Amino acid sequence: MNTQQRLDLLKSMRYTGHGGGLIRMHRAMRIEHFSRMRWAWIIGLPLLCNLVTLKLLPSITGLWFELTRWSIAVTGGMADVSALRVQEGWTRPMALPWLELSSSTPSFWQCWGNALAALLLLLLSFVISQERMPARYLLRLLAIIQGCSCLYFCVMPAAFSHSLSDYHHSCLEFVLALLLLVPWIHALTFYILDKPIWHKLLLTLLSMGYLCVEAPLHYFAAALALHFGSLLFMPLIFILGSLMVEVMMLIALYGWVMSWDTASADLFRRPSPRGPHVDTN
Repeated sequence: MNTQQRLDLLKSMRYTGHGGGLIRMHRAMRIEHFSRMRWAWIIGLPLLCNLVTLKLLPSITGLWFELTRWSIAVTGGMADVSALRVQEGWTRPMALPWLELSSSTPSFWQCWGNALAALLLLLLSFVISQERMPARYLLRLLAIIQGCSCLYFCVMPAAFSHSLSDYHHSCLEFVLALLLLVPWIHALTFYILDKPIWHKLLLTLLSMGYLCVEAPLHYFAAALALHFGSLLFMPLIFILGSLMVEVMMLIALYGWVMSWDTASADLFRRPSPRGPHVDTN
C-alpha cells in the first residue's frame, strides 16, 4: 500500500463510526443556499402582507368596533364605546374603539391585602420542590410585580396617571403595530426555511386572523378585570396578560405549522464540499 492509499484510508476512517457506518455532518454545520426566487418570497411576501393590511385597516378597525359592541351587549351594557381618531405614526388617520369604562383606585385595605397575598406567593415559591422550577419562577414574578404595585399605590397613588380607557386603547394600538410586524418576523424565522409556499402563507394568515379577532375580545376582558378590581392590577395585567398573550399564541401557531410533515422534511440537503462531520446528537 503506497502513501496515497494510506492517506485515503486514513481520511475514510475519520468519517467512519464504531459500527462501520458513515458519520454524517451535523445539521448546524450545513449551509442553506438561497436562490433569487427564494429571496423574492422572503422580501416580497411580507411587503405584500403589509400593503394588504394597510388597505384593510378600515375593515379591521370596523371589526374591532363590532366585537367590542357585541362584548358590551353580552355583559349587560355596563360600558359604552366611542371612536378616537389616531393619526400619529400611521399613513392615514383612523379611528380605534375608545372604551367608556372606569376603574377605581385601590383602597387602603385592598393594597395591604394584595401585599400580604404577594408575600404568601413569594414564600410558597420557596416551598415548592426544585423539580417544579418554572412554577417557582412564575410565583416569584407574580409576587414581585404585584408587590411593587402595592408599594407604589401605598406611597404615591395620585401619581398613577393611566386610566382603564387609556390602557384599552394603547393595547389595541400595539396589536395594530404587531399586525405589520408579524410578516417580517415570519420572514426571518420561517420563510427562510425550505417549506412549501402555502405553509408560509397559511402561517401568516392564521396569525394575522387570530390577532384581528382576539384583540378586542381579549382587551375587553382585561378591562372588565380592571373595572371589577382596581387600577392596582393594571401593572400585572399589562406585563403578563396583554401583549405577551398574543406573542405566546403566535409562537404556538409557529410551532404547529413547523411540525407539519412535508416531502421536503430535510431542510438542508446540499452536501458540503468539505465532507461529512461528526453528528454530536
